Amino acid sequence: MEFQTEIEEAVITVEFDYQPEEQMVMYYPDGSGDPGCPASVDNISAYWKTQIHKQEDVKIDITNLLEQLGHDVEEMCWDYLNNGDF
Repeated sequence: MEFQTEIEEAVITVEFDYQPEEQMVMYYPDGSGDPGCPASVDNISAYWKTQIHKQEDVKIDITNLLEQLGHDVEEMCWDYLNNGDF
């Protein structure tokens, strides 16, 4: 999934993989079961796009920078999912 947001007047793009919750199955007909799993957000990356010499787009990875500045990028993904903006 991918969404754009604005931080400090800069438009950034956040990409991530989302796995929805899998419900527990107590017993299948063959007697086995499945413990299920909670929803998860993985492979998160945030980047800023710019142009070099007004010709080619360049993506600059700013995931670690955002974390160092106190922004929780994973929480931004959950907020995006919970707001239903997709």
